[in-house]
Amino acid sequence: MVRDFFAAGLIDRLHVVVNPILLGRGVRLWDGLEGPEKDYEVEAASSPSGVTHVTFTRAGL
Repeated sequence: MVRDFFAAGLIDRLHVVVNPILLGRGVRLWDGLEGPEKDYEVEAASSPSGVTHVTFTRAGL
């Protein structure tokens, strides 16, 4: 559902936490969402534990 909202431009701010674990299945968040950086400002910060925080903020907000 998040992918649908993101693709439709209904999200102003999205915070994603990426944990470096490979499970091998599940729904891929970014499939079909190529080029979000043209509509969103993207910030990424990594923690010492390896977790990466990625924040998408709609450009112009």
